[in-house]
Amino acid sequence: MRLKEKTHRKFVEFFEKISSMYQGKDFELAYSDIQRETGAASVTLKRAIQALAEDGAIEVLPGRNSRYARFRYLLAPQNAEGKSPEIVSAEARNFEIPSNEEKDQPRGISESVSEDVSELTQLVDHLRRRVRNQEMAIALLQDRLAEIEDKMRKR
Repeated sequence: MRLKEKTHRKFVEFFEKISSMYQGKDFELAYSDIQRETGAASVTLKRAIQALAEDGAIEVLPGRNSRYARFRYLLAPQNAEGKSPEIVSAEARNFEIPSNEEKDQPRGISESVSEDVSELTQLVDHLRRRVRNQEMAIALLQDRLAEIEDKMRKR
């Protein structure tokens, strides 16, 4: 099953982003959330998930019900330079620090804090989207309830 390149890239980027939010572990998502985030139609969503599973980019397992699925992103995420983490770590091992002064400096603390802040920012954004979706659902239910109450009053 073939997808357009733009659609394929959009779904790969989406699953890569969500996978990094969950630190590479399995995650459960509602199909409607994926659809909302990617802007794809439901048919395109199903085709894209099937195509990514066939390509070996994701693994799809049944979720808590038919509207959810468990996913595992199988492709190694790329860093800003386009290198996989394995290549970056191999290069880091081959790199020698020339002086003892640089070894004594606490490197990595600011990087660790930066990664933590980035991760927390992504989680907060995810929660904001979920709250907004729930607010919209509540508003729709309130509108529908008001319509029903109006009909009851007219009778």
